[in-house]
Amino acid sequence: MRRISTLAAALPAALLAAIVPAAAATPSAAAFPVLSQTVPGGPAVIPGDILKSSLTPGTPLNFPTAPGGSVGLFCKQSSWVGQTLSNPAAPGTAAIKLLNPFTIASCFDNSPTVTGVVGVTVGNLPATMTVSDTSGYPIQILPSTGPLVISYTVTTTGPTVTCTFQAGGPVNGTTAPGGAPWQFVNQPFKLVSGALPACGTAPTAYLTARYSPVVDATAGGTTVYVN
Repeated sequence: MRRISTLAAALPAALLAAIVPAAAATPSAAAFPVLSQTVPGGPAVIPGDILKSSLTPGTPLNFPTAPGGSVGLFCKQSSWVGQTLSNPAAPGTAAIKLLNPFTIASCFDNSPTVTGVVGVTVGNLPATMTVSDTSGYPIQILPSTGPLVISYTVTTTGPTVTCTFQAGGPVNGTTAPGGAPWQFVNQPFKLVSGALPACGTAPTAYLTARYSPVVDATAGGTTVYVN
């Protein structure tokens, strides 16, 4: 009887030893921030840090007047700057204040009658950009002072024309774990000022742009990872 009692007393301790390490691992995993520096699960991006990104090499910013279309505005350069507002432990959503300027440059436009592009601007900044580590790793640019606006001026075979397109609401994008591009694909913007065909072949343009790597300029330009 003594032997059976000894084994019975030892069994809970053995089970406890097996269970505790697994339970202890859960808070450690949850402690990873949504955005980290240098490596996945590395030091957290600190609120207040300045983040920067530009187009993934070889991938222009496209703004055609059909999803994936070949007529409209196409630009070789674009970059953005933002200030980190919050970066909670995963799972969660980080928030970034998207600052001005959001640059778009080195553009051409093959819309009918267009002969050149004078310049492109992004309006209604600052705005808030959120990055989530939930399923699909969604990104959103949320309206602040108003919906995000892309405006550009073109020379034509007639008068110079300024085309202003406005997002109907949030501009939606996605990313993936690690240092994957933060991308926006076929996001619709409605023409609110300017005339066709100089502003394209339809009154809606579709933004596609891929930005990587995102870097933390405050931390010496270290790469930002999504966990």
